[in-house]
Amino acid sequence: MASHGGGVLNLNEQLQAIQDEYLKKLPGILDQISVLARELQQTAPNRDRLITLGQELHKLAGSAGTFGLTVLSERAAELNQNLDSILSSKAAEGGPGNEALQLKDALDSLSLFAKTGPSPNANLPLGAGATPATINKLLLDQIWLLEGEPQLGATLMAHLESFNFSARLFTRLSELASAFAEEQPQILLLDLSSEDENPSTDYVSQCQFFQNTSSRVIFISSKGDFAARLEAASLGAQAYFVKPLDVPKLINRIEQVVANMHAPAEKVLIIDDDEMLAQYYQQVLIGAGMQAEILARPEKVISVLESNTPDVILMDLQMPGISGQNLAAVIRQYARWVGLPIVYLSAEHDPHLQLLALKQGADDFLVKPITNEHLVTVVKSKVARSRQLIDLMTKDSLTSLLKHAAIKDALRRELGLARRKKEELCVAMMDIDHFKQVNDQFGHAMGDEVIASVATLLRMRLRRTDVLGRYGGEEFVVIMCNCGSNEAFKVLDDFRQRFQELKFSVEGKVFSATISIGIAPIKPTMEIDADMLLVAADKALYQAKSQGRNRVILQKAETAAN
Repeated sequence: MASHGGGVLNLNEQLQAIQDEYLKKLPGILDQISVLARELQQTAPNRDRLITLGQELHKLAGSAGTFGLTVLSERAAELNQNLDSILSSKAAEGGPGNEALQLKDALDSLSLFAKTGPSPNANLPLGAGATPATINKLLLDQIWLLEGEPQLGATLMAHLESFNFSARLFTRLSELASAFAEEQPQILLLDLSSEDENPSTDYVSQCQFFQNTSSRVIFISSKGDFAARLEAASLGAQAYFVKPLDVPKLINRIEQVVANMHAPAEKVLIIDDDEMLAQYYQQVLIGAGMQAEILARPEKVISVLESNTPDVILMDLQMPGISGQNLAAVIRQYARWVGLPIVYLSAEHDPHLQLLALKQGADDFLVKPITNEHLVTVVKSKVARSRQLIDLMTKDSLTSLLKHAAIKDALRRELGLARRKKEELCVAMMDIDHFKQVNDQFGHAMGDEVIASVATLLRMRLRRTDVLGRYGGEEFVVIMCNCGSNEAFKVLDDFRQRFQELKFSVEGKVFSATISIGIAPIKPTMEIDADMLLVAADKALYQAKSQGRNRVILQKAETAAN
């Protein structure tokens, strides 16, 4: 816990330093606004000066509230709204009139509000004032199974252990709760059906022990009605499976939950002309475990997106020269970024203008000032939902591996990246041996289980940096980044051996399956495209089949290039 506390303290210090720097610069910001006001008073008012003044007030409304100057923020927002009314009035058609000059006294009064200092209710840095729940030892990659039916419990344990999950079986909820007080698994797989012997059982009260912990919960039940699912949802269920179980789908869902817990940090692009406010938001997001980059020049957004596409864009609505809604519209002109979440983070309070901005293709509108917790929660939820939608579009429903087109696109990207980094890369193509016989003898449902098992074992035996795809039917593609041919052969031959050791059972019959694999390596200096590399891997796979199946054939790099 000491290291965790130290990390929060460091973040708080960084945010406090940004706030202190802002307070030092605030008099200069107010002086600049006063100068603009005097120019309006001393010269003939014009629309450009009013627009510039409005932009400065907009920035002040957002930054002052974020740094604890609530009254100043509210006053600046009010004056900005008055200015908008002047600009949209009939007087603006022929140039602003005396009404604009009346803002001068009100603008001068801003300095009085600034001198009051930050409010006691200032936005606290993330983690300040919060006491994290006590967390005992979290057992990574471990699953605790609650199952009162002995045969089903044994079957599920066998499946979990065959995929190298560390699993522990409990037959009573009370036993699991006692063990949970000492240590916590990554996954709780709970079948409460055996607890139904007591009709008065209050599952909600009995399951409070795992609420607000790091463990993820998946429920198994004999009930599939809405009330049962609603009860599971109230207990924080990540998934819900109804008996009789589809074991491949259950294992696949467990894999997804584990993968989400190990998901890469959310990448956020902040587009805001207010440098200090952007830095503040950046530190808040970094402190919450995300990656955050600031772009102060909106016209550079396309080149930034092409080099490193973020998971979400946080964008101000009013920026000099380019409005946020027009910038969002430009981004949406590119098909590849149509689904990229865009969230406005602006001091604009007018609901009508907010709706107009959302119509240009944004996904949400957050009004400055915003609490750190609110900002972090919205960003994380947008990224999580976006990643789910991307998975639905690009991944195979049975295996959760990339689909045919998606794995080919991934190979093109990884091949280009390997060349730029001057790294080796290997592509493997694999095919389940005699798969038609599996379907004919044991049924298509069992065939699906075998296919899903390949995917699950691949995820468990290969690196997280490797890219996996279902090429079609019983055929798979693996892209091994920054990996030499000898290492690829060793890893994939180990995978092959472990796959043939898996036991599948249906109606009392037990069988195993084998797989053939072909590998095509490439060196950075070789001139070969993605399609040629796939052809080379397919040739190696054909050789593996021709030589008796259940083996790995490695193409020579020179052969792959020809």
